[in-house]
Amino acid sequence: MDTLPSSEIFYAGQFRHSIDDKNRITIPARWRRDKSQQFILLPEANHQFLLVMSPQEFARMSAVAESDPNVSARDRRVFLRQLHSRSQHGAADRQGRLVLPEELCQKVGLKGEVALVGGRGRFEIWNLQRWKRAHEEETPTYQHVANVIGL
Repeated sequence: MDTLPSSEIFYAGQFRHSIDDKNRITIPARWRRDKSQQFILLPEANHQFLLVMSPQEFARMSAVAESDPNVSARDRRVFLRQLHSRSQHGAADRQGRLVLPEELCQKVGLKGEVALVGGRGRFEIWNLQRWKRAHEEETPTYQHVANVIGL
């Protein structure tokens, strides 16, 4: 991964880690770089999980919203205002620990053991019980699409 630009990092897999009493979570070694990493933290729209992505991935996502012809100018302004106001900067230290803001942890229900779930250019941090339920509920859809695409 060290040779890929930040915008091309690929997060795959799922891991269980614990949030410590200082709201730090260790990013899985496979997902880390040697130096400290910068992230944008954003609660998912329905507050089911916390999205974690590089600033480049966040900028790419913002650009998609800015240029989508299916979104009206008013809705675009509102969405972008809300998107940027709900996001926060974060950084992982040299040990790969990311400090999660208390308000985001409360909003998404993160405490103790959590699930880190890969998602291409970003990853998600889930309350472990919510993740177990979502994983179970989403398995039939995964199996259906896997069959449709011949996986």
